[in-house]
Amino acid sequence: MTARDIAARLKAAGVSNPFQESLWLIAHAVGRTHAQILAGDEFSPDEERRVDAVISRRIAGEPLQYILGAADFCGRDFAVGPGVLISRHDTETLIEGVKGCFARDDSFRFADWGTGSGCIAVTILLEFPNASGVAVDVSGEALSYARENAGYWGVDGRLETGGHVSGEFDLIVSNPPYIPSGEIAGLPCDVRDYEPNLALDGGVDGMTCYREIFALAGKVLRPGGYIILEAGDMSQVHALANWGEPFAFDCAIMDAGNFPRCIVIRRI
Repeated sequence: MTARDIAARLKAAGVSNPFQESLWLIAHAVGRTHAQILAGDEFSPDEERRVDAVISRRIAGEPLQYILGAADFCGRDFAVGPGVLISRHDTETLIEGVKGCFARDDSFRFADWGTGSGCIAVTILLEFPNASGVAVDVSGEALSYARENAGYWGVDGRLETGGHVSGEFDLIVSNPPYIPSGEIAGLPCDVRDYEPNLALDGGVDGMTCYREIFALAGKVLRPGGYIILEAGDMSQVHALANWGEPFAFDCAIMDAGNFPRCIVIRRI
């Protein structure tokens, strides 16, 4: 059994980056470096069993990040697992949006609505040392990951976690569920069958959570404060940018595919 053998199995299963994933999975299973794996050292029978176990999980469709127990966000690893959404690089545009609204040394308070793993909230706290925030989620599993990640990155003293928002805020940031209910069945199996539906399903029109966020912002967002949201399609972009008073469109930030993924809105 070699990394190329494993890569061939992954490729046959439709994995898009089979050789790199074979290295990650083997390293995770047996604790070897990529250099040791590429050197072609033989595996013991026990190591082969462990490698085969993780490869079988991946071939069955389980997300790579769940198997490895971590997902990259803005160059940092965040613990993830069943019950929490896996962070995507497109969502990093939200951090760019925050950087466009606040200077590094600014003191501000934010709410991360639907925090999931806490990757957005923790990254904001790492990038803005005088900020403080609240990580909000209705999922207890998600909040447990958010607390774990905040503790790992040493920002737990500046981050509250819970299921409700109270007080006043300068910023509400969110990557909410925005996929229309009727489109969930058509998602790739590693998303549809593994990631929590609670973090994907945005209701009949995909806008249910956006409406909740704007209703919340009307109560807790200070005048001059910002709402920074991830959008899923152009109809959502247009709806968010034209929400109406007391909110006004500020700017959009493009993702790597030149889609306006991040929408920045200011409370008038």
